[in-house]
Amino acid sequence: MLLLRGNHSAGIARDARLLEGVLASLPLFRGMAARQVQQVAAQSRLQSARRGELLCRHGEAMPGLFVVAYGMLKIALRRNGSEENVVRFVRAGESFGEASSLLDRPCPVDAVALEESMLAVVPAAALARLLHSEPIFARNMTGSLAERLLGLLQEFEASVQHSGVQRLACYLDSLAEPGALANRSIARLPATKTTVAARLGVKKETLSRMLRDLAARGLIKVTGREVAILDRDALARIAGNAA
Repeated sequence: MLLLRGNHSAGIARDARLLEGVLASLPLFRGMAARQVQQVAAQSRLQSARRGELLCRHGEAMPGLFVVAYGMLKIALRRNGSEENVVRFVRAGESFGEASSLLDRPCPVDAVALEESMLAVVPAAALARLLHSEPIFARNMTGSLAERLLGLLQEFEASVQHSGVQRLACYLDSLAEPGALANRSIARLPATKTTVAARLGVKKETLSRMLRDLAARGLIKVTGREVAILDRDALARIAGNAA
């Protein structure tokens, strides 16, 4: 019995340290005292998710702010009951659900784990208290929401004014690993081609065709989810000009 209690206590301590570490690395908590982060972590919980698990459904109540400790989620809107538009991918160190949590609104999207994931869930009440009592957190939250809004506006503009191949070129460039040499780099698709196509607002067949076209022009080489960018400058020109 003592051994069981000891293991349980050790597990609680590990969870607490993980929660504190995850929250401390989040931009929302940047500049805040460690004591404040610990207090929020004490009110939060960890939630594991299997690949393909639905964490929150459109129209359901949000349990709070989701922060990805490891793994990845997709945030999607469904059209006509079956087709989906992937709004964004949420990776380790990123969060979603800020607006719904603060406004006490239902979840406006579907949130699905793309791989085995672990999340920290921060209750809305804790966020509201911080927003009213901690100016640093309020500034961080305002900045985060403002950046998210500008990003959505940029994507809307791109969907209206740019062709599918332009959006793909821009997306591959954004995925390119830093430190590229001789105008080359590697980009790894974060999900299946079907999901990436939904992220770009095209059909899977269209995405495959565009990848083949770029490969035929000597700009990329595709191996599974890995895309070797052979001419990053040319890819950037396609992203910025009519292809």
